[in-house]
Amino acid sequence: MRYIAVFLVLANFAYFGWDRYRPNLSNVSLAGESRPLLNNGLMLVSEFNLQTEALQTASAQCYLAGNFPSIDEAKYFMFMAESMGLNPQLNLTGEPLESHYRVYIPPLSSRAVAMVRLDGLAESIANAGLQLETHLVTRGVLENAIALEVYAGLGRAAAARDQLAELGYAAEIEEIPQFTGDIQVQLRPQASPQIETAEWLELTVDQPYLTATENLCETIAQGAQFP
Repeated sequence: MRYIAVFLVLANFAYFGWDRYRPNLSNVSLAGESRPLLNNGLMLVSEFNLQTEALQTASAQCYLAGNFPSIDEAKYFMFMAESMGLNPQLNLTGEPLESHYRVYIPPLSSRAVAMVRLDGLAESIANAGLQLETHLVTRGVLENAIALEVYAGLGRAAAARDQLAELGYAAEIEEIPQFTGDIQVQLRPQASPQIETAEWLELTVDQPYLTATENLCETIAQGAQFP
C-alpha cells in the first residue's frame, strides 16, 4: 500500500507538470499565417454608388438638336429645355468669328410695364433725333426686355448704350459669339433615358424645323461668355 500511495503521488506531480508546460495548440494555430477572407468582394455602399454613377455617365445617351438659324433661337430653345429638365448645352461648330453685341434694357416686371417703357423710350429717341431701333423681347431669358439692334462691333454697341444713358435709360451689352459652322444644342435627359415624343413636340412647338439625333454624351465647347 505504501508503494502504491507513493506511485500515485508521483503520477499526479508528473501529470501536473505535463499539463502546465505542454505546447498550447490553440495559440500555435492563431499565430500561424493569416488567411484571406472568404468573401474578398465586399464593397461599401458609397463605393458602389460612385461606380454605378460613373458607368451611367460613361454610357449616357444624349440628343443633339439643330440646326438653329441664330443663337437667339438656340437660346430660346435652351430656355424651354431647361424648364423641362433636359440639361441643355450650346454647341457651336466650325471656326470662331468676331462676336456681335446686343444692347438692351434688362427685363421689366411685366409685359404691360415693358410696353409703357418702350413707348416712352421711342418718344425720347425721336425727340433727340437719334437713329436707334428698339423692340420688345417677348420670349426666352430676356422676356420683357427692351432691345436695340445687334451690332457687329463692340464700339458701336457701347456708343448706343451711352446714347441711351444720356436719355436716362440704363442699358447693358450682351456678347453674342459667332462661328462658321452649325448652331446646335445638346440635350441630356435626367428623369428618363430618352426624350419622349410628347416632350419633343412640346419643346419644338415654336420651332418645328428642328431635328434631333442620338449620340453619346460629350463635353460641349460653348461660346465664350455665352450666358
